[in-house]
Amino acid sequence: MKYIYIILSSVFILIFDLWIEHSNQAQSFYVDWLKPFIDERKISIVWFLLLVVFFIILFKFWLNRKNDEINNLKTKLESEMEILIHANSELSNYRLKDNLSKLLNHFIKKHPYVIAVQLYQFLEQNLNRNTTFKLNFIDGTVVEDVNINAIHQLYYRSESRFINEFRRAKELLIEEDDPNLLLDFVLDTYSILSEKSQSSMKEEDACLCSLMVLGLEILEKDYQLGIESLGSPEEKFDSLLDDYRTGLLRGALMNDSYYTFTHTRDNEKLNRQYLTRLVKVRNEETLFLIALDASILADEGYNAIMSYIGDDFETLLIDLENIYNRSIERVGDSNGS
Repeated sequence: MKYIYIILSSVFILIFDLWIEHSNQAQSFYVDWLKPFIDERKISIVWFLLLVVFFIILFKFWLNRKNDEINNLKTKLESEMEILIHANSELSNYRLKDNLSKLLNHFIKKHPYVIAVQLYQFLEQNLNRNTTFKLNFIDGTVVEDVNINAIHQLYYRSESRFINEFRRAKELLIEEDDPNLLLDFVLDTYSILSEKSQSSMKEEDACLCSLMVLGLEILEKDYQLGIESLGSPEEKFDSLLDDYRTGLLRGALMNDSYYTFTHTRDNEKLNRQYLTRLVKVRNEETLFLIALDASILADEGYNAIMSYIGDDFETLLIDLENIYNRSIERVGDSNGS
């Protein structure tokens, strides 16, 4: 298709030449109309047209070559621009991580009771009527001489029906001030867990126990119904929750508010306080965990301090989001230039 015009031109010239050679009308046309404008040496019109076609083809060849050079240059520039954008994006991610580390270090220095801060990516996946929650460690910082573990990856699994029932009950309580569905959920899950021996309990039971405890804590806050009101084997449930480190899961499931829990194992971490909340960072569900020294429990302003720390950390996240948005704008500028 690229050289079809050349073929058509050649066919036209051939037909035109045959017409000139064999047509009296063509000869008359030549003598009366063309000859006055052509040298008396009787230059053949065919050769004249061939010469014109030659120069047209030569010009077209030169033009195509220039276009190819321009296209190659555009392709090279686009490739180099992609490399530049990728490099800029990588640099932006590095700057964000560096800025996050600086913000976390500053936050710890600002609050005497805070001994560590960790951030986790929180993912939820439903498959075959089961729900899996996954935590991936993002970043964190800790003060010197403090023993705290960073969980690099952690999974929780539960039947989806329990997760959905808990969320519906919690939503009904918040929107319509109706605690009955949540109370029924707590009683049902309590009955299921109480029938099992501690040695037979597994990961799914720990997740279900987390939902039950969250429901009880919500009911206790507004309706003064505590876990002791059920006469539950508290030690059995505490051991289950500790074994599977469900504090982070409970914090994530309370996604509309702060959640606090206490380290209950009898070791150097006994009574260490943890403050968690699920937030959006860079358009991703992110769970933050703030660890506080146990001595905060002896402070008369415990509640006010915890609230202040939580609010200040939200401000930190807003600053981080602003930094992220500015970095995205810089990458966008590079892409558009």
